[in-house]
Amino acid sequence: MEHAIAQFTYLPATKAERETFVQMCVDEITSGERNPLQLEIMLKNLEETVNAIRKHPDVKEAIQAEAEKYAEKTFKVFGCAVTKTQRTSYDFTQCCDSVWERLNSQKQTVAEQLKERENFLKNIKPGMGIADTETGEVINPPHTSTSEFLTIKLP
Repeated sequence: MEHAIAQFTYLPATKAERETFVQMCVDEITSGERNPLQLEIMLKNLEETVNAIRKHPDVKEAIQAEAEKYAEKTFKVFGCAVTKTQRTSYDFTQCCDSVWERLNSQKQTVAEQLKERENFLKNIKPGMGIADTETGEVINPPHTSTSEFLTIKLP
């Protein structure tokens, strides 16, 4: 029985192979040998498949666990440079900040002011509320979540 991941071994693995593969696809389309809509549907299906695999929590966890075996922040494996990084996401909806709420409701016209207010809110430390001198409301820090991810530089 063939394994699913083995199917990926048929795809290009290096920059030169990718360039050749892309040109072959372009040539098949421009020569009329293949239907361009059929290719687009295949590519969309492939894109959705790759995204579903990458986003699966078990796969993400396994990839992070494997990367943690390397002590360095950036390391080389399988001919690629892999960098471990983190991203923090902010949820401003629980800050109890009427200024942010007003700016967020008008974000198309006050995008710069909203960004400034979010930067202010990001600097409030957890467990520390700040009283607004004008309204008297206590402004809380935004809820945060940190996700780890890898940046991969292909050869």
